[in-house]
Amino acid sequence: MAGTDPDLSLVRRLKAKGRYEEALHQLEAWLTADPDNPILLYEMASGLDNQGLEDRAIPYYRRALDAGLDPVHRVDCLVGLGSSLRVVGRIQESHAVLKQGMKEYPHHLALKVFYALTLEKMGDYGDAIFELLDVIAKPDRQDSLNLYQRAILYYRDHRHDFVGKGTQTETSDPEE
Repeated sequence: MAGTDPDLSLVRRLKAKGRYEEALHQLEAWLTADPDNPILLYEMASGLDNQGLEDRAIPYYRRALDAGLDPVHRVDCLVGLGSSLRVVGRIQESHAVLKQGMKEYPHHLALKVFYALTLEKMGDYGDAIFELLDVIAKPDRQDSLNLYQRAILYYRDHRHDFVGKGTQTETSDPEE
């Protein structure tokens, strides 16, 4: 198995049926056999993230990126990592990850939305609104945001559920 990508249809079927623990267990088994597989690391990260286990997802997202995740999945990995960092209160890290993602993928609108959520958490409301208005002004915005619709709606409806989780509010960017 090492060095190859397994057929992830089993994991996707389990997730679709709400059998998340089984899906994660299968991913763990595959990762035991192939611990540096970037696709498996990313799938594990997103599976944990989708279960509200952002703190456990973060190391998997980082390992997937370090292992050379392909560009198609890399952008989603950056979104997931940046969002998870924000949720657990690691605001400066979230800011740096999402800012880097926007440099690499300047036309990816979901990155801008999650970046705006981080800016809002930092208290930078003006720039957060700017980013969101920029997304709204794009004529092709719906197609590029469909994958993230559930997450965006969740954060819209639960904005205040994370109060107190993010206490880092200084706005300096270690990447600058």
